[in-house]
Amino acid sequence: MTATTFLERAQPVGHAPMRPVGSFAVKSRGSVDPSRYSDEVFELFSIPAYDSRKPEVLLGAEIGSAKKIVAPGDVLISRIVPHIQRVWVVGPSNGHRQIASGEWIVFGHSETDPDYLRHMLLSKPFHDQFMQTVAGMGGSLLRARPSEVERIEIPVPSSRTEQRRIAAILDKADTIRRKREQALTLADDFLRSVFLEMFGDPATNPLGFSQRSLGSCSRFTSGATPSKANPAFWIGEFPWVSPKDMKVDTIWDAEDHVSDLAFEQTNLKRIDAGTPLIVVRGMILVHTVPMAMTARDVAINQDMKAILFDKDIDPLFGFWCLKVQHEHILGKVDTAAHGTKRLDTDRLGEVMITVPDDDEQKKFLTIVLKFNKSRDVMSASAAESSNLLAALSQRAFAGGL
Repeated sequence: MTATTFLERAQPVGHAPMRPVGSFAVKSRGSVDPSRYSDEVFELFSIPAYDSRKPEVLLGAEIGSAKKIVAPGDVLISRIVPHIQRVWVVGPSNGHRQIASGEWIVFGHSETDPDYLRHMLLSKPFHDQFMQTVAGMGGSLLRARPSEVERIEIPVPSSRTEQRRIAAILDKADTIRRKREQALTLADDFLRSVFLEMFGDPATNPLGFSQRSLGSCSRFTSGATPSKANPAFWIGEFPWVSPKDMKVDTIWDAEDHVSDLAFEQTNLKRIDAGTPLIVVRGMILVHTVPMAMTARDVAINQDMKAILFDKDIDPLFGFWCLKVQHEHILGKVDTAAHGTKRLDTDRLGEVMITVPDDDEQKKFLTIVLKFNKSRDVMSASAAESSNLLAALSQRAFAGGL
């Protein structure tokens, strides 16, 4: 089903009244110090556990500080940067007390369907306003302010049946999106397996290929951010890539664009198409080290590096040498004094790159290029499903789904 067809079927039945989310805030359940109940088993809804969608099952002795008491049907939204846009509905209890870390804002009310509320809190209109409440010292100290979050208004149909109808539409669109994203993940896993079969893990080099350190076989080019005070720098068509654009393997465009004047009057550099990029600074480095190839000439910001390989290493082959070592590279990330995560240039330069002869590199790249044609179709399908969910969510927030 196309996005257009799905949208045509999702006909609005009238606009819902707007209400501040603070009217659904849970403030009366209190807290508990699990360490005082050392032998009791708790279900802990922590920020790290969110990715698995399963609470941690721990003894009280294993939990170090007081936690919020939550209950089935409560809706949790993370208030800490960078773990924004994480919303979790508390599921049925397995007989244990359910608790949540203080980084969650807790909502729940007999008038609202939890799944409907979850979708409203994940919607772009809500998120845009949510981010306006964020404050702090930077890095991991940035947090949304609950008192201001509670002022944000969302549409709330008076009928729970209507709320469930809207949530079911959004659930179906989200299921389509997740399945298509999972297909892309499997595609990446396939190419990673092919690389490891042909060349082994570059970090351990079990097949004994010739190797060089990244620092000895490439140069790093840094990025920059032109002054926001000069609007003329930002009225252009040249893609300016920042970490928020690094959610895909191939960069075709960017959310922000700069002008020729930005190149003329600042230290911004042009990065050629076919160049590997890597994020080296920012809280995004907590769980991942984003990497991508440029499909066109771009500029990059200062939290990233472009990697210019020597002539005997094809840039796409070098990119895959890094990509298959993702966990190894993530282990080289450290924390600066002010709390920001960083991948130091010297440590990045220590990463080993396998250097087979040209024919061996070409064999692998032939497989990659053929496979990428199919992957492009899957990427387009995944993008369409994401756009579908965003469009439906936007319509729902406007009270007209």
